[in-house]
Amino acid sequence: MVSIIMLVHNAPRYVKISIESLVKKTSYKDYELIVIDNASNIKTQKLLFYYKSKGYITKLFYSDKNLFYARGNNIGLELCSSNSRYILLLNSDIEILDGAWLDKLISALWNGEGAASLGVCLKPPLRADGFCFLIQKDIYMQFKLDENFEWWWSLTKLQAQMLENNYPVVAVKDYHTLIRHFKGASGDAWKKAKGMDISRDTVLSWFPSDKSIKVIDILK
Repeated sequence: MVSIIMLVHNAPRYVKISIESLVKKTSYKDYELIVIDNASNIKTQKLLFYYKSKGYITKLFYSDKNLFYARGNNIGLELCSSNSRYILLLNSDIEILDGAWLDKLISALWNGEGAASLGVCLKPPLRADGFCFLIQKDIYMQFKLDENFEWWWSLTKLQAQMLENNYPVVAVKDYHTLIRHFKGASGDAWKKAKGMDISRDTVLSWFPSDKSIKVIDILK
């Protein structure tokens, strides 16, 4: 089973596209959808309640404050089924284009282990993007996301820890036939997130000098 954790903060138009395309198009059926609402407006909260009542959302958690990326996903981990093998961190501003997207992402894992993502950040340090990030559940449980870095640096640090411990990380460069990422639909609240002021030299120091993520061009 794959436990999909989706964080939501406003942007109901994109949330609607994300959840409906996920549920209606995904051919891989052994998954659960866990939604963490990060203090959205009432319109978004009502939309999520509606999708929960329709059975689109398996578990729904409303927070009274914006938990940002790290804390929100860590709470999602606590809600995951005991039967899940993988966790997928999936943004709420996406649209599924290819029904086999999740099957193909799972196939990108190195012998079924480690982590695989759609998208890659080429600016040093080389790292997998975080909008669609699949990881073994037991590895996530081992490290979790460091909540001292509330936004994307928490996932960067997790990847560095994985490499240091010889867990493979694969990033798919050309994913655009599988999924559309609208980017930035939830606004700029992330600018106030803790840990965004870290220096790039410090981030680079997290990564082992003799190991790197594996980048592949496309999934077939």
